[in-house]
Amino acid sequence: MDTHKSFNDFTDFNFANNEVLQLYADNENLNKMINATKAWFTVIAWLDPNKKNIGDNIEAPLEVNDSLEILRHTSLAKRLLEWYLAAVCRHFSETFDMKLKQWREAWAKLQENTAPNSGILENWVSKSYEEIIHDIYSHFERCENSLFLIHASVDFLHHFRIQYHTNLYSLLSGDSKPFSAVPSLFKDMSKVLFRAHFQKFNNIMELYQLENGQSIFQKVKHPVEKFESDLFAWKTLDNISVIFSRQENDSFNSENNNSVAMDLDDIDVLSEKIDISQNNIEPSLVEDLNREISAFSKLYNEMVALDLIHRTKDTLEETLCEQIELRILNTCKGTFNKPMLRSSSNWLYSVVYYWLRVVLSSDLQTSTDSIEDELVTWSKRLNYHFCMMFCDLRISELFDVIVDFPESKPAINDLIICMRRLDTDYRHRLVQSLYSAFKRRLLIPGAGTNDIINTYISTVKCLRLLDPSGVLLEKITGPIRNYLRTREDAARFLVNSWMDDECNNELVEELGHTENPIEDHDDYGVSDDNWVPDPMDAGPDYKSSMYRLADITNLLVSLFDTTDVITEEIQNQMASCLLSKLDYDTGREQTKLELFKLRFGEAKMAPTEVMIKDIADSKRIDTNIYNEISISKAVGLENVKEAVLHGSIISKLFWPTLKNEDFVVPKPISENMQKYENAFQILKPRRELQWLSSLGKVHVELELQDRVLEFEVAPIYAAIIYHFQEQDTWDLRSLAEKMNIDPSKLRGKMGFWEDRGVLRLIADDKWIVLEISVGI
Repeated sequence: MDTHKSFNDFTDFNFANNEVLQLYADNENLNKMINATKAWFTVIAWLDPNKKNIGDNIEAPLEVNDSLEILRHTSLAKRLLEWYLAAVCRHFSETFDMKLKQWREAWAKLQENTAPNSGILENWVSKSYEEIIHDIYSHFERCENSLFLIHASVDFLHHFRIQYHTNLYSLLSGDSKPFSAVPSLFKDMSKVLFRAHFQKFNNIMELYQLENGQSIFQKVKHPVEKFESDLFAWKTLDNISVIFSRQENDSFNSENNNSVAMDLDDIDVLSEKIDISQNNIEPSLVEDLNREISAFSKLYNEMVALDLIHRTKDTLEETLCEQIELRILNTCKGTFNKPMLRSSSNWLYSVVYYWLRVVLSSDLQTSTDSIEDELVTWSKRLNYHFCMMFCDLRISELFDVIVDFPESKPAINDLIICMRRLDTDYRHRLVQSLYSAFKRRLLIPGAGTNDIINTYISTVKCLRLLDPSGVLLEKITGPIRNYLRTREDAARFLVNSWMDDECNNELVEELGHTENPIEDHDDYGVSDDNWVPDPMDAGPDYKSSMYRLADITNLLVSLFDTTDVITEEIQNQMASCLLSKLDYDTGREQTKLELFKLRFGEAKMAPTEVMIKDIADSKRIDTNIYNEISISKAVGLENVKEAVLHGSIISKLFWPTLKNEDFVVPKPISENMQKYENAFQILKPRRELQWLSSLGKVHVELELQDRVLEFEVAPIYAAIIYHFQEQDTWDLRSLAEKMNIDPSKLRGKMGFWEDRGVLRLIADDKWIVLEISVGI
């Protein structure tokens, strides 16, 4: 027998000869020594891993069985198994060392030369990985089968598998260390494999959607028959953390409850059987999917046998987590106007968990209960990761969500559900992220005060939905409040929002939603019947009732140290509105006054009430001046229908200080002003008029060659354009002398008529009337 090449230079023979000598030393019969030696060579010749048919036998030959029986009564039996283990490892190295090295080199080369997302790398890995694993599994199966045929003990089978797997990992990594972990290189290839198979499976599932929105996977036959129960039957186990439970849905106080939270009924729908014929789904599509599932189920079964699924479990989890993150980014990013959590979670249950079950059930030796328990464990981790990724996305987009509110309310509702399932650290992350976004995008010199106020209002509404306790509101809006205090025009923009019905109708409505007027340094919460202890993460400046119960108006007013700042601004803007009236109609201003009284009290609104009364009195006085024939004739005024001048008489003590800009009004207007003043002296002999010629409003009608234009402008602009009917062209100095006004101030006001296409600058400080608009 030629054993030189097969047994590594007679190492195994010498190894057996030592045992023979030991037998001789124990005075064993010489025939027994000879028989044991023959039996040894018979068995190792049959077990030689170099033989191609190793492990293919149904049973060991009779001669081999007889030889094994002889060896079992000697110490050679243990040595035989040790020899076989070493021989298998040598044979594995000789067979796969070069092949695996070339595989690794080809992988590295493809990584360098292949463009990302081209699909070339994934296709190559899927094909080569499957071939490599199949070849190794065939080798392992043949070698292990030989041990079954010689009735090796359970302990030795276990030891054999560990040694084989260790040697396999070492060769996969190219690492000479015998007990090294699965290398990063192999993990990278495994991740590509897992990702490629999952994406292919996901694409098939999404490509063939039934008309009622359910997926084709509901008609797919699972490759393992022991899983004949409906899909996701395991979800009802007591210890599973169902991502969207009915209990939390019922407690979620939202008008969008049914469209936001996913309850158990939604998941149960996924396990109903569907008649393919009724949904126009071709049976061949189901067959394609079954074929795909069977293909990678077979591969995973071989990987389970080689302990690769177990060793790459962290890679598998990392791959699924990446796919979950990718799915959330691709489907949910930037979409705020509809609930996205529901559809994304349906995908998690209908695709990810189904595919994962295919992987886990590839181990045919694992019981159904064990796989279900493992699915429960996986679901808890993936559910939590799903909530983390979704929450991270919405937190990163929260500034845009706030800006788009209330259209973005579904996104807030989704975030509420996710944050309930995460630890309190996410509250801190939300605060830091939103504060950073405010600092970068809002609390900057380039942002308008009105935009900051509107964003503040939306922030209050959003955060009260997210956190009714008001702690987040106190922490996040604090910097906005402090920044608004530095804006000198904050009070003006706030009052303007109340005065302009088209600016912010909601703020106007909220003005009247109060029972008690706002007082300076209001101590929120002193008489709060619904008092509760402050939350653990509340800050030192946290005022429970203020941040939980105070309405938007109270919060906005509390930006200022005293309400006098607001009431003075109300008087200023009310004065501007009242003095611009051409018809003395104060109905709108009277309505605003009543709302302001509810908020700030009648005492602080008393001057404003006098202002409105002055305008009403002015209407009566103006009417008497023109209608009293004796007065109008005495001063030479026209009747009221032909009058070109109407005056508003105000009480100096109750109106705010009004800035008047002196200029010479056109002569016809100044003559009418004098007549009006004379008539007033007759009507009110004890009172004297002092004209504020730059205040008020003038209705101007311009008749040009090709058009007629109408404007309502301040008196200064009316005076400027009046002089252009005397001559078509004016230079700045001449017009300034005519109007007795500073030329630098006049230059800025000339732009008003330039912007409206009435005047054109034809030279330095020289303007002409544009009678024809062509060519402007």
